[in-house]
Amino acid sequence: MLKHAHLLIAALCFGGYAHAQSVVGTSGGSFSSLSSCDSSGSNRDCRIVNTANGSATQVQWGSQHPITDFVNPSKLTSVDVSFNTFSPATGIVLGRLDWYNSATLRLNDLLDSFAVRWTLAVNFTAPAGPDASGSGMFNFTIRNPTNPAGDRIYGLELADLSNLASSITLDGITLSNFRYQVTDGAGAGSSWLTKNWWYNDEYNNSRLDILADATPITPPIPEPETYVMLLAGLLSLGFAARRRAAAARLA
Repeated sequence: MLKHAHLLIAALCFGGYAHAQSVVGTSGGSFSSLSSCDSSGSNRDCRIVNTANGSATQVQWGSQHPITDFVNPSKLTSVDVSFNTFSPATGIVLGRLDWYNSATLRLNDLLDSFAVRWTLAVNFTAPAGPDASGSGMFNFTIRNPTNPAGDRIYGLELADLSNLASSITLDGITLSNFRYQVTDGAGAGSSWLTKNWWYNDEYNNSRLDILADATPITPPIPEPETYVMLLAGLLSLGFAARRRAAAARLA
């Protein structure tokens, strides 16, 4: 009986912790709503194009040719992402943008800034949940898109991350600590993230990720006093059973 009591308590203790759960899914985005730049006509300085990542997945601006549009332009690409891990997990990539910043010329007018919208959709195939698919909308302003110096993308607001987080509800998993992270890539310059904007030098590649942490939701663990009371009760039952057995042998 004492052995059985120990086994039962051990089972209760370890049962209080949730098993690791799979966290599996994909994400992708698209661009829309170009404004404050010339996206039509014969002399354009901005446009949205398709890539291998899908429809409307790249913004291009500027040109290195004084007459021909979009010769080696700057490019901001929405990259498809897939993730497959187990909770607890830190830094799951839920969204990604790649940015090549070219040294572009002015065309017909001074392109000091323009705006574009990025919509990110995230879909979880595991775990399930009432809202296993969520989305977020990000309104960017791209400043200083022509020479000299690097460009800046404004609009990386924490409120937009909160909206994305609130759109996703999963069974047994809590997503938290949504954040932006910039990784400097190959190129002649450097890039970084500060406040709500992303800087990138000319002729440089940079990557921005939207990250989140996944934590299993654990049931409440009984207080130590509960284990003591349970053990005392089981021991009492064991002693009573032994006493009855001894009395039966003497009879």
